[in-house]
Amino acid sequence: METILKSSSNWLSIKYNVMKQRILLSALFLLACSMAWSQSVQRTFEDMGYRDQSIYGITGSITYFVKVKPDDDMENSKLVLYIRPSQVLNPNTSTITISLKDAPVYTQRIIGQSMDSLITIILPMSKKYVQPDGRFVKLKMVVKMSIDDQICKDIDNPAVWINIRNTSYFTANKQPFLTYQRSLKETIQEFTTIASPTNSDLDDVLAGGILYSLSKQNNKELKVGTTLFNPSDSLNNTLIVGLQNKLPEAIKRQLPALKKGEGLIIALGPEGNQVLVVTGADQEGYKKAINVLSNYTILNSTFSQKLVVDNTVVKTAENSVLPQVLTLEQLGIPSALMEGVLALNTNYPFNLIDYNAIPKKLTLHLEALFSKLRENDRGFLNVYLNDNLVYTTSLADLNNFNNDIDLPPYLLTKVNSLVVEMRFHPSNSVCKDGFASFFGFINSRTSTITFSGEQATEFYNFFNYPGEFRKRPLKIMVSPQLNQHSTSAVGELIYQINAASLLNAAMILPQLVQSDKTNMNDLKGFNVIALLQRADPFIKNFTNMPIQFNRDFQLYKDLDGETSYSFNDFSNSGIAQIFRQANSTILLVSSLGDSTQKDAFQSVIKSFGGQASAIQSNVCITTSDGKSSFFFKLREDEKLVTYKGDKNTLLELWEKYKYFILIIFLLLIVFSFFFVRKRVKKSQEIV
Repeated sequence: METILKSSSNWLSIKYNVMKQRILLSALFLLACSMAWSQSVQRTFEDMGYRDQSIYGITGSITYFVKVKPDDDMENSKLVLYIRPSQVLNPNTSTITISLKDAPVYTQRIIGQSMDSLITIILPMSKKYVQPDGRFVKLKMVVKMSIDDQICKDIDNPAVWINIRNTSYFTANKQPFLTYQRSLKETIQEFTTIASPTNSDLDDVLAGGILYSLSKQNNKELKVGTTLFNPSDSLNNTLIVGLQNKLPEAIKRQLPALKKGEGLIIALGPEGNQVLVVTGADQEGYKKAINVLSNYTILNSTFSQKLVVDNTVVKTAENSVLPQVLTLEQLGIPSALMEGVLALNTNYPFNLIDYNAIPKKLTLHLEALFSKLRENDRGFLNVYLNDNLVYTTSLADLNNFNNDIDLPPYLLTKVNSLVVEMRFHPSNSVCKDGFASFFGFINSRTSTITFSGEQATEFYNFFNYPGEFRKRPLKIMVSPQLNQHSTSAVGELIYQINAASLLNAAMILPQLVQSDKTNMNDLKGFNVIALLQRADPFIKNFTNMPIQFNRDFQLYKDLDGETSYSFNDFSNSGIAQIFRQANSTILLVSSLGDSTQKDAFQSVIKSFGGQASAIQSNVCITTSDGKSSFFFKLREDEKLVTYKGDKNTLLELWEKYKYFILIIFLLLIVFSFFFVRKRVKKSQEIV
């Protein structure tokens, strides 16, 4: 009996221990889950696309739209602002007021005492501050500043300023449910990595390139990575492209059954550990899914986690044709009332990519209203194009402006800034008599900017990019060996070609072709961007390129005939050349030397794509991952490029030893002179 009781007791003890372990494991699991959900995520203003912003003068304001994600727990979130003030501001007369959703929530004095003074403001957030669409919090900062006790004395004082740092951030805990459903485009823009099959073809390159472009549309500084996957790989937080039979096994098991000719775009996995897959049952279905990626209308209006594509209509983006008339509102800046003193201005940025050409004539039709000036007050209306004053008029005895202003086209760059400024100077007795703020209103709906005529292009250069490649159908030609490494390069090209301020309903998409399956006749009627290996045989078809970079070359001789630049082999470097051949504009991109091809191609594309000035250059060489870039203007008739092996041995010896030979020749002349003179003198003595 005692033995039975002992056995029973041991059995109960073991069972109790097992249950205890299970309860402990369950508790640990729940704790881990709760910690995962409660983990806060920090997003800086820089991540949202904002730069450091400054406010100058005695009064001013600035507005931010802080992005809110659907799994942000707004009741457990905060906004942290970093503000650097002028060190000489008077704290008794300088304040900052912060409004959320147009309601003031916080005010404090501005105190700055040293170079590294930094004001930190922490604002607890709540869902009541979120905009009706659930996607943003509207944040407005209004400041009033001065140095003197009397604000009127600092109206025109440049020492009155504050700077809002883009290291300011929003942080929120995660919550296990979503407050709104993302659109398909918003879902794509949550990812920063794109994965393609190790045996990628051109469809994989195009799909990955479109996703790369979409990811960068909200933040052009975003770094999007590309990688390759094998069938056995496990992927997280990644955009995945490829035919269904190429996908990793773990992904294929989660896909729904697809019929022949169907494409699929689907999000798999829980929030925060998700993958988005672009695939198809076969090549036809895969191409349908890729076409959907280029259609902004579908991307913005699809809010499901799964999109099966059985039929698509490819929309062709319409290219702008000059003359083009656009309202200032179409440039993205709505009408707004401006109030204050000194400079009240509005910036209207516009991009020449929108018009695919450099106009011969540029006309601004401006309609504005403003408050009437008092006696001895001074007011001016100024217009600036790319920081150059191009028009000014006095506002004395006027309360409206309705006129055309011619803007000089020679001041245009790729990305332009048109600033309309109303400058108000109160009378000198302002501290005695007081002053009223000046009011100004620019009607963006009726004010227009007109582009007319097209400047003829005699020398094709990077200033013509990318507008020149939007005028006609475009082909991107790729060396077969680059399929695995060209996703980021093709993505950067698609992004730049579509980086206009006026978005079409669909992307301008190129046709991708393989260089070993293409001849020059296939390129007729197209502009061409060629991503080719240095040794690709197709390069021999381009007879008009400024540099034959498959040979050792030297560039740029100075007035003394000395070589200024010599390029032979650079690790991790790329070269791009733009030229005309057979009525097509060609942009040839390749790598130099033994380099990482993906980095070399992407670096040089970013370099010439980011050249915003009007400087004419048709060759770009980029090294060290884009940190060093060289631009050259190489006209065919100037013979600025020389190649080793083009000269005979005697010429090469002369080029190498010419100074030494000249010195010897000069010494021989001097010795000959003295020798002849000595002989003549000796003969005279004999006589």
